[in-house]
Amino acid sequence: MNRSIWRVLISAVVVFGLAPAGALAEGNEGQEDLDKALQLKVAAENLHDLNEAIRLLESAIEKGLDVENSDFAESMLVESLVERAGQLAAVVQSVPLQKLADPQLQRVRGLAETDLRRVIEYDIAPPQSKLLLAQLESLPGGDPAEAIKLINDMFDDEGVDQLPDKMRAEAHILRATLEQDAEKALADYQAAIDLEPRETEHRLDRAEYYRQQKKLDEAAADADAVIAQRPDAGAAYLLKAQILRDQDKLDDALASADKAAELAPSVPASYQLRGELYRLKDDLPKAIEQFSKVLQLQPGNLLALVHRGEAYLSCKQYDEALADIEAVLKDAPELAVAHGLRAQALASQNRLAEAIAEMQQLADAAPEQLEYRMQLALYQLYNKQPQEAIAAYTKVIEATANGADDTKSQHFLALRGRADAYLNIGDHKSAIADFEEAVKLDPVDSGVLNNFAWVLATSPEDAIRNGKRAIELATKACEVVDYKQAHILSTLAAGYAETGDFQQAREWSQKAVDLYASQRSQHEAEDGKEQAEKVAQELAAELESYKADKPWRERQTAEQPETAPAPAQPNEPTPPATAETPAKPGGI
Repeated sequence: MNRSIWRVLISAVVVFGLAPAGALAEGNEGQEDLDKALQLKVAAENLHDLNEAIRLLESAIEKGLDVENSDFAESMLVESLVERAGQLAAVVQSVPLQKLADPQLQRVRGLAETDLRRVIEYDIAPPQSKLLLAQLESLPGGDPAEAIKLINDMFDDEGVDQLPDKMRAEAHILRATLEQDAEKALADYQAAIDLEPRETEHRLDRAEYYRQQKKLDEAAADADAVIAQRPDAGAAYLLKAQILRDQDKLDDALASADKAAELAPSVPASYQLRGELYRLKDDLPKAIEQFSKVLQLQPGNLLALVHRGEAYLSCKQYDEALADIEAVLKDAPELAVAHGLRAQALASQNRLAEAIAEMQQLADAAPEQLEYRMQLALYQLYNKQPQEAIAAYTKVIEATANGADDTKSQHFLALRGRADAYLNIGDHKSAIADFEEAVKLDPVDSGVLNNFAWVLATSPEDAIRNGKRAIELATKACEVVDYKQAHILSTLAAGYAETGDFQQAREWSQKAVDLYASQRSQHEAEDGKEQAEKVAQELAAELESYKADKPWRERQTAEQPETAPAPAQPNEPTPPATAETPAKPGGI
């Protein structure tokens, strides 16, 4: 439900002229305070006046009044308390949710809730007082179950039917947003729509609920109904764009978001969504342009800064990415995603020690977030710290060893990464053990198949080498990549050389050399000319070895990072730019 300031407007509970005047009768010692309160209430111009009127009413009741005046004073006190609570609640409801933790706002919220709890103890409590208290309890830090109970009690009150349709509809919408039972929630949405059929916001609220429930056709139907009723409703086009995005109809979603921006050009949400859509379409320059528009309209918008920072990273505009990320951390220093992005940007600039320090802090602060430790291990591996990487991967492997479905992917990635780290220190036996387990979990991962085959084909240890198995694994890896990656073709060549079939080794090695030459410009753009030249020379050296009928032998150590295999890369978060070379031992 869209949050809005809701001020409680209560009609006078009493006719002020009915209050008796004159000399104080016995047992009516509070009359003077009551008279003063009445005068002050009529002329009240601010919260200070209202506070004083409430104090005088409380004093009058405490000193004593006759029955008629006592009833009058209680009615007036209830009205005043609700009015004050409404003003306090309006302050709380007017600020963004993320700022509600501010101690001053919490104090204001507490004062409003105290007034309302006092009010609902009276038999004459107006039903809307329960709705206002329910709204406060529905905010972060409140009690949603109590909020639902308060709304239920409100609908049981005798006077509820006298409330304006708008207020009753608002109560239904609030209860729908809190209700766990989908059937009950939808019944409330429908009740609100029935009460105010021309109020399109209720139908949009239901459309958003349907979207969250993954009932996208129903959500689209509601959004379309609003558009048909109000073709100028930018919010409806924006929601329709979100629904279309969820349906993977990105072009249609963009068209709808464009219409939303046209109808409401000053609303940042349309540009934010357009940026996200362009990012999904892998059009990062346009995504950056849209996020920049958000920031023009709403400087400091954290979501736009985070997304633009991510887009800058993907475009290898590392200085711009860091600037956005630092801006986020200035306003939200505890935001973990920003620290993760900062580590990624630093690693992309080869500032690996700083990236490792950033990820180490994240991993220690949230040990249950295994992706942080995975990224830490990746950076350690690139920083030629294989032992540290092995330790980090081992923690992930131990944490995911139960085989639960939601951790299988992380378990596989950690095994794959640790195996590559073992290759970096020349521990082929441990690497093979991890590769064996990783292949069982994902038998078509080209990186695992390739690196496993390479160590079986090229290890200096006789007990490790297995040319036949190397050929099987490398062939499967070639099939997975459709024979379009030179480093995997060279692994297949190494497998044939190990079995003594140098004719096949030379053929596959030549194909690897030729394929890499045809892709040279692409590799230079991605990895730089120096690295591309180095890879070409290594491929040529392998070919010359096979022409001399000599198999290839290789053992990496931590002191030989130039021949170390590029570590396997997890999907999230994105590894640094220096990690984009293919995962193949032998420097490729």
